[in-house]
This record gives sequence, C-alpha cells and structure tokens, in this order.
Amino acid sequence: MVLKKMLPLFIAALFVLPISISAFDDWDDFEDDGFGDWDDDPADDFRDPDPFDPEADLDRRGEERRRDSDAAMRDLLGEEEEEDPLDDFEPFREEKKPAAVAKTGFKPILLVKGGFSILGQYKYRDGDTTRSPGLMFGSVDEGLLGGEYLGKYVIAKGTMNLRTKNPFISRSDVVNNPLKKMNYNTINDGIHHGLYELYGGIRLFNCLTIRAGKMMPEYGLIDTHQKLGMGFANPNLTRSLVVVEGYIPETDEGFALGYKGTFANAHTILAGFMIGTGSVASEFWETNKTMGIYGRLGYMHEYFQAAFGFQYRTDYFSQDGLGAKDLSLIGIGVHANVSVAGFEMPISFDYSSFNMIQASPFRTRAAANILLSLAPGYAFSFNNIDWAEKFALAVRFDLSRGVYQFGADDYLDFSRYTNDGMIFRIGATANFFVKEIKGVQSFAGLTFLIQPESEIVKTPKEIDYGFMTLMISAGAEY
Repeated sequence: MVLKKMLPLFIAALFVLPISISAFDDWDDFEDDGFGDWDDDPADDFRDPDPFDPEADLDRRGEERRRDSDAAMRDLLGEEEEEDPLDDFEPFREEKKPAAVAKTGFKPILLVKGGFSILGQYKYRDGDTTRSPGLMFGSVDEGLLGGEYLGKYVIAKGTMNLRTKNPFISRSDVVNNPLKKMNYNTINDGIHHGLYELYGGIRLFNCLTIRAGKMMPEYGLIDTHQKLGMGFANPNLTRSLVVVEGYIPETDEGFALGYKGTFANAHTILAGFMIGTGSVASEFWETNKTMGIYGRLGYMHEYFQAAFGFQYRTDYFSQDGLGAKDLSLIGIGVHANVSVAGFEMPISFDYSSFNMIQASPFRTRAAANILLSLAPGYAFSFNNIDWAEKFALAVRFDLSRGVYQFGADDYLDFSRYTNDGMIFRIGATANFFVKEIKGVQSFAGLTFLIQPESEIVKTPKEIDYGFMTLMISAGAEY
C-alpha cells in the first residue's frame, strides 16, 4: 500500500522538481525578464523604453516549459517525439492535422469474448433417426492474453489463446468439416499449439518489419477481427470466415516481411509476405505438416479498408517408404470494410482450389471452395452520457459453396466432399458498449446464430443438419 501511494508522488516529483529548480535558477535573472534588478537606478525609469516586451517573453518561457514537460512525459511513456515544421508558425497551427505516429514501448494485450447459450439446439443422425437435442453451455469464444513491445528498432509479441471448446465446432456429429475442427482444436490442445502468436523481429525506418516465430499468416484483413468489433461472440462469427472454416491456419511458424506506411496523415499502405509451416494433420495421407506461402497488399483509411490476399500451401511430410506426395492448395481473397457515420460494412470473398484423394480408383481429384461473408452494422453513439459509449446492431451472413459431407473424417478424402454442395449461416447481435475506463472497453448483449439444415448432395441425398443458438454475450478489451 505504501509503495502504491509513494509511486504517484515520486513520478510527480520527477516533473515538479526540475521545474521548481529552473524557477530558482531564474530568480536572479529578473533583469532578463524585463522587470529590472533590485539595484536599478531610479533614473532608468526616464530613459527610452526598451523595445523588449516582458509579457511576450513570459509567454515564450511558459511555452518552453510546457514543451519540456510534455517531452518528459512522452519519454516516460515510451513515445517518440515527432518534429513539427509548423511549430514556428503559430498562425497556421489551427489548420494543422495531427500526424499518425506509432507509439513505442510495451503494451499489454487482453481480449475476452464469450457467453452462455440460453437456447441452443443441434441436429444429428442416429441411424435412420434425426435427433435434435437441446443444448445449454458457456464458453470463451475469443481470448488473447499477452503483450507486445514496439521499439525504435526492436519488436516482439507473445499472446496465449484463451478460447474454450464450443460444441458447435468441436463435436464430430455436428460439424462436417475436418479442417474446421482441426484448425479450431489445435489452438485449444497443448502448450505448443496454445501459443497463438510468439515472435520477435526488427523494425526499420518506422515502416518495415522482419519477424520470425509463430504468427498469424499475412492474408487479407484477418488481424482486424482481433477486437471487440460489433460484439459477435460465437466462434463462427468472431473471426474471418476463411479462418473459421479452416482453409487457412490460424497460425504458422516461419518468418515474415511487412510494410506499413502512412502518408498525408490519413492513408496507410499494407504489404506483407510470409513463409510458414502449419500443423494440419492427415492420417489418410500420412502427413502431419504443411508448408505455406502467404501474402497481402492493402490500403487503410478512416472510412475504408481493403486488402487482396493469396496463399499457396502443400503437404510435404510423409512416412518413409510411402512415396512422394504433392497435394497443393491455392487461395485468393478480397476483403474490404466501409465505416462511416456509425455504419460499418465488412465483406470478404475467398476462393480456394486444392487437390484431394480418391481412394478407388486411387487418383487425385480437383476440388474448390467459395466463401462469402457480409456483416453490416450500425452503432448509435451516446454523446450526452458520461459512461455509455454506443448501442450497436449488426447482422452476419456466411455462405460456403463446396462442403464436406456428413461423416467426413479427413480433409483430403474426396469421397466425402462435394464441389456443388452449399451451406449458409445467418446471425444477428445487439450490444451495449461502455466507454473506455482506464484503458478497458467492454460490451454486453445478445447474439443469435442459425445454420439451417440443407441438402448438399442431390443423389444420393445428403443432409447437413446445422444448428441454432441464442446466447448472452459479453466481452472486454484492453
């Protein structure tokens, strides 16, 4: 308790004492301040007035002290001071726009989104009978805990994923997508896979980065989903659809090159390239790793963000004596988001073309998948309430064309996949946000999501039975 009380006083002293000492140093300099010295000759009052303006000089000295104090505070917080060529031109100061300057120093990361399903139901086949049991459960659907350091030349980040299992993704009798289940479960199972991001690197010219470690692939605008956003809490709705469906891994281990530069104080260009190895496994193909190449090129503005992403992945590891294997996946994506006057409209389109195995007769077969996701929303801001920030409404629509059939247990088995099958999900959320308090922003609300059953194969008849949930959701971010 004593340490907590003394620490603010100590920090205050760091700023008050230098200013006080400076004031005592100026005690004998009143002549320089235009007020004269104690021993001045009274006759001096009848001499020609000095053109020096004492009030202007006091203002100048006050401005210098204010700048010194601000510089000391920036140094304490680890921020870099940017030189301003307009500082000497006061009449133009009001026309100047603040520049976007990246803050340096250590920043803790904390993000938690989850809830409790008060009305849940999923369908599955039991022999010739279709069952629809009710489902109530609680889960943490999105969570990050860690920290990030951004220095002038050094960068580092380490985060642990806090997500817990959700029956709508983890149950084998509900989800007909082995990629989706594996991509989701590798994050939950084990210390090695539990590390969401862990990397270090260098920064050059405040815009170029070189990183190595375990990272999110450079692809589209996936990283923009790591925030509270509109408050979606179900795991199917918190992240990019191409990640949720498993067509790119949530993390890979490798190295990445990146560029992020801002010009004219408002326009930001993104460019990234990454090579990494993932841990998607296939017992059918006797492989346990993939090698991927990812890239993106994007533009970001206050009202509009867009990116083009690509990936190339191939299974490369196999047991001895089983022959060479070469199954590749090529994917492209176009992601965008428009946000203005409280309205927000994210849209993503992803296309993947990949090879699968047909066991009898044994040969490779071409497969494809199209993912389309829309999530329009509107937020009403409370300007006259001190503690309330906004009330947000949003809907989300996901469409997947090219899906796994019921009973699929391997992501490379073509016999349990159809290029023409189609499923979709639709969800809605209503959330109330509280204004940031000591760096923490939070929300609470309701989220509804349904994936209707759909006939994904005409002959023979194949049904994806889907699910439904209504959950109380909440989250916080630091």
